Amino acid sequence: MTQKLRVGVIGCGGIAQMMHLPFLFERPDMFSVEALSDVDGKALELVGRRYHVGRLHADYRKLLEEPIDAVLIVSGGSHSRPVSDAARAGKHIFVEKPLGENLGEVEAAAQAVRAARVTLMVGYHKRYDPGYCYAREQIRGLNDLRMVRVDVLHPVDAWARRHYHIEPVPGPEQAGRADSEATDGLAAFVNSGPPRRGIDAVIGADAPEEQRVAAFLLFNSLIHDINAVRGILGEPEEVLFSEFWKGGRCMHAVLRWKRDVRCAFSWIFLAGVRNYREELLFLSPEGRVTITFPAPYFRHFPTPVTVEAMEKGRVVERKVTVSMDEAFRLELHHFHECVTTGRQPDTGLEDALADTRLIERIARAYKPAI
Repeated sequence: MTQKLRVGVIGCGGIAQMMHLPFLFERPDMFSVEALSDVDGKALELVGRRYHVGRLHADYRKLLEEPIDAVLIVSGGSHSRPVSDAARAGKHIFVEKPLGENLGEVEAAAQAVRAARVTLMVGYHKRYDPGYCYAREQIRGLNDLRMVRVDVLHPVDAWARRHYHIEPVPGPEQAGRADSEATDGLAAFVNSGPPRRGIDAVIGADAPEEQRVAAFLLFNSLIHDINAVRGILGEPEEVLFSEFWKGGRCMHAVLRWKRDVRCAFSWIFLAGVRNYREELLFLSPEGRVTITFPAPYFRHFPTPVTVEAMEKGRVVERKVTVSMDEAFRLELHHFHECVTTGRQPDTGLEDALADTRLIERIARAYKPAI
């Protein structure tokens, strides 16, 4: 018999409504959502009504007093404080990335989790993607891996959400502002909003705007690809170079792994072309493996893997679709397994700490043009 987890959900925004809540409610044998929390009272009320959850809390600390086994922390920004509070309340924790927006925040949360001896899993959903898992085994079988190239072409987030009904529904004016690079408010949010303190701790209060915005995007977007590469290659030995331009909305970094492997990460914001592209290419003299991730807000879109090799003197290219299963769904099932069996999560505290250390190194490696 499957043990049902009583869970509370902190954060009722877009990713919760698009992914986490639907997948929790589709498995009532595994999860029972007992309470919700969000600082946006309207969103909290409407999401509670949609899912018939009556215990609603504007203050997440009140949710932690509920009789629940585990908490999903899927709000935006740094999650260090709610993770620490949840651990001290004795709750098992699933937390969306980033765990924190600097190493001090992540270490504080890690200390609370270790002291409480609760399970903590970080939501790096790409690590649970069936295509990624297949590709990882193909890549590890390559000899003399020489180069990895990661390219993220990132349009405006909002266009990929509009086929969902997300509460509260934005008005036309609000939607229009989000669609424009000139009015989306990213720089002001990073410079004057909640991320400011965390970014200051990484690169200093006097860092230029392009470095500040890029550091924020490293923690909140490119972190997925950094984690995905680390999940295959392990820890890098050196950050060779990082460059940020266009106000920090474009970035390029080159890292060195052991056995003289290089990896080039590029993240480019392209507001006008509504075509998300995310590719990880692994290059060896004996073969090439490409992972092509879909836009992260599309449910049950497969992640195709392309494998190129020589067979009997001929170049052979195989395109493999492993599964239509959804990575966001599979990571929640993995969390359930870890809590109910005592298994250690595949993406736990050590992953969050390693990603944070590496992101800080990339952010600090930037040298402003003179």
